[in-house]
Amino acid sequence: MKNKILLLYILILLLSIQFIYPQTPTSLNINEEIKVEEDTPELMASNTTPQRLDHQKSVYVDHSGTYVNKSLPLFLSFSISKDESAEHYQLNESEEVKPNEALYLDTEGPNYIRSKWAVDPETKEYILPKREVKYEVIADSKAPVSKISFDGTRLYDNGVEAFYGRNLMMHLVADDTYSGVKNIYYSLDGENFHEYEYSVALTEEGQHIIYYYSADNVGNPEEVRTSTFKIDLTSPTSMAHWKGLVYNENIVSPYATVRLQSEDEMSGVDHIEFSYDNSAFQEYTYQPIALKDLKDGEHEIHYKGFDLVDNEEVEKTLIFYVDKIAPEISHAIIGDQYMNENIRYISPRTTFSIASSDNKAGVKQVLYSPNGGANYTPYTGTAFTLKNELGEHHISYKASDNVNNMTAVKTIEGTEILFMDNVPPSSSYEFIGEQFEHRDTLFITSKTQVKLTSLDSHSKVKDTFFAVNGEADKTYSGAFTVNEEGDQTLTFHAIDNVNNEESENEVKFFVDNEGPEVHANMSIEPIGKHGEFDIYPAFTKVYLGATDTHVGTKEIKYSINGGPMNLYSSGSNLDISEKEHLKKDQHYEIKVIAYDNLGNESMKTIEFYVGQH
Repeated sequence: MKNKILLLYILILLLSIQFIYPQTPTSLNINEEIKVEEDTPELMASNTTPQRLDHQKSVYVDHSGTYVNKSLPLFLSFSISKDESAEHYQLNESEEVKPNEALYLDTEGPNYIRSKWAVDPETKEYILPKREVKYEVIADSKAPVSKISFDGTRLYDNGVEAFYGRNLMMHLVADDTYSGVKNIYYSLDGENFHEYEYSVALTEEGQHIIYYYSADNVGNPEEVRTSTFKIDLTSPTSMAHWKGLVYNENIVSPYATVRLQSEDEMSGVDHIEFSYDNSAFQEYTYQPIALKDLKDGEHEIHYKGFDLVDNEEVEKTLIFYVDKIAPEISHAIIGDQYMNENIRYISPRTTFSIASSDNKAGVKQVLYSPNGGANYTPYTGTAFTLKNELGEHHISYKASDNVNNMTAVKTIEGTEILFMDNVPPSSSYEFIGEQFEHRDTLFITSKTQVKLTSLDSHSKVKDTFFAVNGEADKTYSGAFTVNEEGDQTLTFHAIDNVNNEESENEVKFFVDNEGPEVHANMSIEPIGKHGEFDIYPAFTKVYLGATDTHVGTKEIKYSINGGPMNLYSSGSNLDISEKEHLKKDQHYEIKVIAYDNLGNESMKTIEFYVGQH
């Protein structure tokens, strides 16, 4: 009986086949231990579940033991020789086992064929101390358990989908309880199963499904497992948006802000990084990027997005100019103006212009307030005037550029007083010297001086002009005379220092330079001649008179023979006999001077001889 048991173990060992499979010790991610489902996610290459390979059930023998697929039948026989050609004898003749009927192992794992006591081959006696002889056969009906893992890149799992980035490596390992793993098999996206030898690089973007399973050394195949995931090789797309004043696309107000936005079609955006100019990158916190601390001038913001599997966007650059400088403004006063101490006098004709320039964005608007108040008027580039009101005026102005940098308010008057003088001077005339008015006519002589006086209450008189009888205007510099006799017309006017011009004044007068015409009449006709002179008797009376064409005779004076001048009373006569006491044989020379009412004089000499013929 003992010999039969020994032969049975030998036969089992001869039927065994040895396979050895190395194990892979990598595991980074969770594994999906599921059977193949009919409803699998969309695949890149195929959505067809691959057919698992055929695996023959077998016996496997290695140094650790003899393994037999538990489902295989066993037929026991023995031989009494190690010679392979020796005859074998069946051991299946018993009450429990019918001839040629297979034996099936009932226990998973080790099964034993026993001989009660070990026998010494030489003595054929029990070996002492007694020990049992056991021939082990390991029944194996359990498939290996496979696991999948990935590394080389970042994993993002949102609970619904798993995403991997670049440089993804797939690893498969399997473990078996008894006979050991013979092979691991995998299929990418539904292709035929491949034998797994070493790590597999996965480089194609998109959704994938890995089918995988393993088989042990006695032909037990595992149920197919799957791992579904997406490979994301595309970096996000980032954009920069301005909020606030931006002119001509890249000239910005210091109060403008930049907002960054990024989009990713697969795993999603993880974060955005940015830097000013050449500074170090920092993570964008989704708060507006302020520019107020940057200097005036050109700047750059560099930015890039990162997705959830570490795909990094190619750096983008936003180039812009921060304009922090307000426009330059100045003014010009054009036309009538006159400065006296700190007062600048202007006229209603005075105009004002404003010039402006800007370093970058350009001038957007110039505003001015003609009364210095809060209400400003846009300056259109055309010079403007002030309201025609006498007195002080105030003009304030300011400008802004196209990104709303505003100048400080300036005033045209500055430290001066701006005074509107819209009142012309007032002029008057005065005659100095002889003058006489008769029948609405003023008479003067060429010796009479004409004096002009001009007054102005504000900017003061600049010039006074006059003309006589329509001649060209002359500038008045002092009292003057008019020599030409006859009717005269004098026009005159003044202008002040801001060119307010007085309306022309006119005065008419008559220049009379001629004295009266002297007349002398004798009371008797001459009685003869004494030489060239008429002879008159001693009782002769002389009557004097004078006539004046324009102003009339004022008085007549006379002198006899060089004597003192005597006033001739109007209506009287000269009685030579009385005055000279009847001097006979006397030559008389009477000098007569007549004066008109302007003091013009005329003289006449009367000569005669008194005596007897």
